[in-house]
Amino acid sequence: MLSRIVGHIRGNIVGYIALFAALGGTSYAAVSLAPGSVTSTALHNGAVTNAKLAKNSVGSKNVKRHSLIASDFAPGAVIAAINGKNGANGSSGINGLTGPQGPQGPQGTAGANGNSGLAVTATQPGGPVTAPHGATTNVPLSGASWTQAGGELDLVTGSVTLEIPATCTGSFGNSLVVNVDGTANTFALAPTAPASGTETVPFVVSELTQPGASTNHTITTELANTCSKSGEDYTVDNTKVDVVSFH
Repeated sequence: MLSRIVGHIRGNIVGYIALFAALGGTSYAAVSLAPGSVTSTALHNGAVTNAKLAKNSVGSKNVKRHSLIASDFAPGAVIAAINGKNGANGSSGINGLTGPQGPQGPQGTAGANGNSGLAVTATQPGGPVTAPHGATTNVPLSGASWTQAGGELDLVTGSVTLEIPATCTGSFGNSLVVNVDGTANTFALAPTAPASGTETVPFVVSELTQPGASTNHTITTELANTCSKSGEDYTVDNTKVDVVSFH
C-alpha cells in the first residue's frame, strides 16, 4: 500500500506541491523552495508536512504587502496592454460612379452682327516707279478713298513688289510707308537682299479704330530710300492696299 502512495506522489510531484500551497484554510499559502530542495524522497520521508506548511504560510497581509499595484508598472503600460497598438490605415476606396448628364441649358441671346467686308482696294496705276537713293518718293494710287462708318473697325493690309538695287550703302530702315489722311499708319520693309533681285513684301497689318460718326479717309504711299550712293535705287511696282471693315 505504501509503495503505491509513493509511486503516485512521484508521478504527480507538481500537483502535490500545488496542493500543499493551497492548504491553510482561507489564507493564501506559498512556499519558497530552493532548487532541488524538495524531492520525491523528501516527501516520502516527511520533509514537508501540513504542520510545516501552516507554520510558514503566507497570510493575507503578506499577499497585500507583496501584491503588484498600478505604481509598479511603467507609465501607460497597463493602458497600452489593454488598448493595444493602432492598426495601419486602410486602403483608399474606389471612385464613385459618374452621375447622369444634366439637362441642356436655355439658348443664349444672339451675338452682335459680325459681318465684314472689303471697304476699299487701292492699287498702283501706270507701271513701275523708280525710288532714287537718299530720297522719299511718292507712289501714286487709284481708288484710295472710302468712308468708315461710325462704330466700324477697319484693318489696313496689302503688299508691294520691289526691285532691289545691286548695293545699298549706309541703309537703315528702307520702307514703303502707308499714310491715312497724311499720317503714317503702316509700312512694308524694303529689303537689301537678294542683290538685284525682286521681292513681294507684305504690309504690317494695322487698324483704324471705330469713329463716333462716319469719317472719310484717303490713303497715300511713299518709299523712303536711305541708300547713299548713285545707282542704289529701288523700283516700286504692284502696290496694293486693302481696307477690311468689321461692323
